[in-house]
Amino acid sequence: MRFYYLKKVFNLNAFFIACYIVAAFMPEGVVAAECGVKHYDQTASVARVVDGDTVVLADKQRVRLIGINAPELAHYPKKAEAYGVAAKRYLNRQLRANKKVYLKFGRQKKDHYGRLLAHLFLSDGRNLNGMLVKQSLASAVVVPPNVALIVCYFKLERQARKKEKNIWSVASFKVVDADKIKDTGFAFIKGNVMRIGKSRGSIWLQLAPAFTLRIKRKDFKYFKNIDLKNLRLKDLKDKTLYARGWVYKWKNEFYLQIRHPKMISRL
Repeated sequence: MRFYYLKKVFNLNAFFIACYIVAAFMPEGVVAAECGVKHYDQTASVARVVDGDTVVLADKQRVRLIGINAPELAHYPKKAEAYGVAAKRYLNRQLRANKKVYLKFGRQKKDHYGRLLAHLFLSDGRNLNGMLVKQSLASAVVVPPNVALIVCYFKLERQARKKEKNIWSVASFKVVDADKIKDTGFAFIKGNVMRIGKSRGSIWLQLAPAFTLRIKRKDFKYFKNIDLKNLRLKDLKDKTLYARGWVYKWKNEFYLQIRHPKMISRL
């Protein structure tokens, strides 16, 4: 019996020593890998970086990184957004030493521009999408049906926000009152619901005279904790909604489409 006990202790010690040795000599990214996946869909080489969330592969296919949004570069007539150049440079630095990447495609593999939609990983297991969020060079977003890893990306964003560095240190990434919106583009917005409108295809939450949130009925399935079909104005009384996404303009009014509950809080 004593021999069996000693043998068991020896095996346990050997196991923990082996784990320590493996951890000590593995690349740092593997040990601390965040937002990982069980397998990849494709291996590729990156030819160039377009901006902080888009790259071109050696076969000339463009890849838009899923689950994040980096600041925009200059596109006439708009100027570059704060830290847009920094996000591109950071991605360039990572890929200069790691030309080979591993792709995990979203459920929707391509967007309406024909770009591949994927999470990018380096050879040591690090998730490039998550790294940009962690460095406060991108925010987390959700565009269904590509919802994998969103919990991890939003967790990284919450941690990054607390440091108030890079994009989280500038006014353009602060939350704006809905009645202060004057332009299109990605924004963080807050407001109280003035009116609820319903149509055959959508529900509209008006936060300001010229600003509305739109939720299409086809996306109701993602909002499992609220009955959007029977939503009433009194259900939202005294609630300030916080939303993020791309602001569009139609005639003289602005609207933001919400496709997933992660893109709006306090609803």
